Amino acid sequence: MNRASFASSDESQLISSLTVSQLNTRARQLLEQGLQQVWVEGEVSNFTPSSAGHWYFTLKDERAQLPCVMFAGRNQLVPRLPRNGDTLLLKGNVSLYEGRGQYQLLAEQLRFSGEGDLLARLEALKKKLAAEGLFAAERKRPLPDYVQTLGVVTSLQGAALRDILQVLQRRWPLAQVLIYPAQVQGVDAPASLRRAMALAQYHGQPQMLLLARGGGNLEDLQAFNDETLARMVAASAMPVVTGVGHETDFTLVDFVADLRAPTPSAAAEAISPDRFDLLRRLESQTGRLQQAFISGLRGKQQQLDHLSHRATSPRQQLAQQSLQLKNLTQRLAAQRPDRRLQASLQQFSSLQQRLQMLSPLRPIQQQQQNLSGRLQRLQQQLLRQLQHQGQKLSIQAARLQAMSPLNTLGRGYALAETPSGEVLRAAQQVSIGDAVHIWLAQGHLKCRVEQVDPTAKKTDLRWL
Repeated sequence: MNRASFASSDESQLISSLTVSQLNTRARQLLEQGLQQVWVEGEVSNFTPSSAGHWYFTLKDERAQLPCVMFAGRNQLVPRLPRNGDTLLLKGNVSLYEGRGQYQLLAEQLRFSGEGDLLARLEALKKKLAAEGLFAAERKRPLPDYVQTLGVVTSLQGAALRDILQVLQRRWPLAQVLIYPAQVQGVDAPASLRRAMALAQYHGQPQMLLLARGGGNLEDLQAFNDETLARMVAASAMPVVTGVGHETDFTLVDFVADLRAPTPSAAAEAISPDRFDLLRRLESQTGRLQQAFISGLRGKQQQLDHLSHRATSPRQQLAQQSLQLKNLTQRLAAQRPDRRLQASLQQFSSLQQRLQMLSPLRPIQQQQQNLSGRLQRLQQQLLRQLQHQGQKLSIQAARLQAMSPLNTLGRGYALAETPSGEVLRAAQQVSIGDAVHIWLAQGHLKCRVEQVDPTAKKTDLRWL
C-alpha cells in the first residue's frame, strides 16, 4: 500500500470517529441491555443520603468496589438507613453515568444480610399454612360490634400500647382492657408471645384479642412469624385482630388472624365504635320510638271512633266498644311501649352519667386548686425568706460598720503612712526629715519628721 492509501484510510477513520458523549451513551446502552436485573452482594461504604432523598454509596468486597445509587422512589420501603459496614443484597440494573463516565448500579431492591433466608423460610411457612386452610376467608370470625372486654398482647414498654389506649379512651372508653405483657422482639419473644396468648385463652375473659407491636425491619418482626404462635392465633377461642408494624409490614399472624390492621392505632380504630356516633343514633331511635308510639295510639283512637259509629244501639255500641277497648288494652299491655321507652331512656341516662364521670374537667379543676394552694404557700415562704435575709443583711451591715476603719478615725485616731503608701506602725520606719502623710477622719496632712523617739509608749500619751 502506498503513502496515499494510508492517508485516505486515516482520513476516513477521523470522519467516522465518536465524541466522548456518543461513546459513553453507547457504553451505557450496552451495559443496560446486557446486565439487567442482577443481584449483587457486598459491604457498604461511603454511604451518603442526599437532600432529595437519594442514596449514594459503594458496594465492595475483598478485591473490587462498585458505585451504587438508589433513588428516593425506590428506597421508601426500606425499613432503615444502611450503615457503613452493613452487608447488603441489591437487585438492579448496571448502567453508566455519562457525565463522568462512571460505571454504577441502579438499585431497585435492597435487603440486609440474612433477610433472604428469612424471607425464604417465611414463604415456605405461608405455603404450608395456606395449604392447611388457615388463611381461608370463610374461617374468619366476625368481630363484636360493641366490645366490652378487650385483651391486648404486646410489650408494656412499647409505643404500641400507649397508642392503643389513647384511641380507645377517645372512641370507646367503656371497654375494659386486659393487658397480657410479652416480649415482642429478640430470641425469647416467640415463647413470651405464646405464653401471653395461652394465658388469655385460659382466662377466657376477653371478647377479642389484639396482638400488636410497632414497626421494624424483617428481623425485628420475626417473632410474629413463629409457626406455633400462628397456629395459636388460628385456634383462638375468641377473635384475634393484629396490628403489627407499619402499613407495608406483613407477618405470618396477619394471615391467620380474623382481621389485620396496618398499625396498632388502626387496629384500635377498627375494633372500637365511635361513642359520639352511637349517642347520635340512640337519640334518633328514641325520637322515632316516641313518634311511633304516639302515631299508634292515635290510630287506635281513630279505629275506636269508627267502630263506635257503626254500633246499632247504645247498649250494643257500648258492649262492642268495651270489648274492643279490652282487647286493645290487653294488646297494649302486652307490648308496653312505655316500658321499652322508659328502659331506653334509663339506659341513655346511665351512659350519659358514665361519660360525665370520665370527663377530664373534674381532674383539671382539682389540679388547678392544688396549683393555686401551692402558689400561695410558695409566695408566703418566699416573703418569709426575704424578710429573714433582710434581717441578716442589716446585722451584717451593722457589724461591717462597726469594724470600718473610718469609725476608728472618727474617734480621734489617725493613720500615718509613707509617701509610697506603707503604713507606719513603729518609729524606726522613718528618720528625721522624712515626709509622712497623716489621714484624719476629715482631711489629709503632709508632714515632715522632726524627732524620732522609738522608746515612747502609748501610756505616755496624756489623752489616754
